[in-house]
Amino acid sequence: MKKLLLAALCVLTLVRPAAAAPASVVGTWTVNVTLDSGPIPPATLTLKDEGAKLVGVFSGQQGDMPVEATLKDQAVTVWFTVPTQNGPIAVTMNGVVDGDAMKGSADLGGTGKAEWTARRGAAPAASAPASSAPASSVDVSGTWAVAVETSAGSGSPTFVFKQDGEQLTGHYSGQLGEAPVTGTIHGSAIAFAVDLDVQGTAMHIAYAGTVDGGSMRGAVKLGDLAAGTFTGKKH
Repeated sequence: MKKLLLAALCVLTLVRPAAAAPASVVGTWTVNVTLDSGPIPPATLTLKDEGAKLVGVFSGQQGDMPVEATLKDQAVTVWFTVPTQNGPIAVTMNGVVDGDAMKGSADLGGTGKAEWTARRGAAPAASAPASSAPASSVDVSGTWAVAVETSAGSGSPTFVFKQDGEQLTGHYSGQLGEAPVTGTIHGSAIAFAVDLDVQGTAMHIAYAGTVDGGSMRGAVKLGDLAAGTFTGKKH
C-alpha cells in the first residue's frame, strides 16, 4: 500500500501544471480610446522596464507624452499628463493585461471618463542590426491635399511634409494663412499640428489619424473653436 501511495504522489507531481508566466507590458501597444463623444484616432503606447519602474511614451493627438506605469499581477496602471490650451490634464489609465491585449477605463483628470483597449505589436528582434531607415514603415514625405469638415465650416488646406524617422516637419497653406507644421508618425498613426494667428488670435490646430498608402483620415481640433474630421490625398 505504501508503494502504491508513493507512486500516486510521483504521478501527481509529474502532471502538475506549470506555473503561468508573469504578465508583462513591455513593448509597443496600439491604443484605442472611446470618449463619451465617441472614439478618437488610435494612439501608440511604448513601455520599457527600467528596473525600479516602468516608463515610456504615449503618442496621440497632443504629441508625445512621457508616462510612468505599474504592473501588479495582471493589473496595470499608466499615468501621464496631457497639455491642453486650458492647462495640463492628468490622465490615469487602469486596466488588465491578458497576453498581448489590455483593456480598461481611464480617468481624464476629473474632466470625464473613457474606455480603452490596446494590442501589442511584435517585439523587434534583439539581434537586429541598427539601421538608418525610418522607424515607421509609412513615408508621408511630399504634398498632401486635405479636406476638412468641422462644425465651424469646411476647408481645403495643403500640407507639405518632410519625414525623418518618426518626426515630421513641413508647411501648411490654407484659408487661415501659412505656417510651419510639426508632427510624429508611428506605424500608420499620424499626428501633426500647426499654430496660426487668425485675426490677432492664436489658434492651435491639431490633426490625428491614420495613413493608408497615399491617403489619410482622422480627427481635427481647431483650438477651442471647433472639432471635426479630415481626409487627405497625396499628390
